Amino acid sequence: MHKSLILGIILTLFCCGNAIALNVTDAINRQVTIPNPPQRIVSLVPSVTETLFKLGLEQRIAAVTDFCTFPEAAQQLPKVGGYADPSLESILIHQPDLVIAAADMNRPALVRRLELMKIPVYVIHSQTVAETLTTIQNIASITGVEEQGKNLVNSIKVRIQKVQEQIAGRTPLSMIECVMLQPLTVAGPDTFINDVITIAGGQNAVPQGPSRYPTWNTEALLSINPEAIIVSTYPGQPTPKQFFDNWPQLHAVKNNRIIEVEADWVHRPGPRMILGIEALAKALHTDISNHE
Repeated sequence: MHKSLILGIILTLFCCGNAIALNVTDAINRQVTIPNPPQRIVSLVPSVTETLFKLGLEQRIAAVTDFCTFPEAAQQLPKVGGYADPSLESILIHQPDLVIAAADMNRPALVRRLELMKIPVYVIHSQTVAETLTTIQNIASITGVEEQGKNLVNSIKVRIQKVQEQIAGRTPLSMIECVMLQPLTVAGPDTFINDVITIAGGQNAVPQGPSRYPTWNTEALLSINPEAIIVSTYPGQPTPKQFFDNWPQLHAVKNNRIIEVEADWVHRPGPRMILGIEALAKALHTDISNHE
């Protein structure tokens, strides 16, 4: 677990002109000076791009990665490459006054090179739902739309609370989340989806191990025998029903609990995570009501 992401903001004045800057501490305890507010933001994180749009900041986004596919308008923005290996040259061409990166997705060497070029880089690190809510609020704060951030965070919290009230007192169902079917790759306890599962009323049946996303053989799957299986469909992968029908003895197959969920809802720590929580809760507890 990393330290709290609570953002401490100190307003300082630049000596030149009347420009105001924010001195902030990011998720990996770096001190970053950001123009207040930034006007040309390069997002290297798909969930951050979604957050910026949700906060109404799309006009201030200078560029995004190839994987920033939501909302649809994000696909029309200039691209700087993948999030693991974005092009430094492409980033510089867009003259950002703020780059937002992720500690677990973007290479530290890129952050250092941007720092040497005096380009502010704010690093996020969201591993749980609670940390994601803090990240959303922090992004709103450093971009000058703190009130919009509060409203967005509160709206998600209200929906989470509604889910938890409806599943209160129920026994969590053992389940696994399949990141990939061939080879069968599952999400372990130290993952974002683990927290989504818990909040939705499930219990991740994948044991602690050396890998966050272990690959399983048939023996491991049959040994765990979860009551429910979450899976997202990807191009080139078999359909979940076809795949798991090979093992009719599984509890999840016998009880028709092969749950298909949009991958981004449960893997991207951003505003749409609430859709994943609600979808899983509804699939596990069919009597609860959807968000209105």
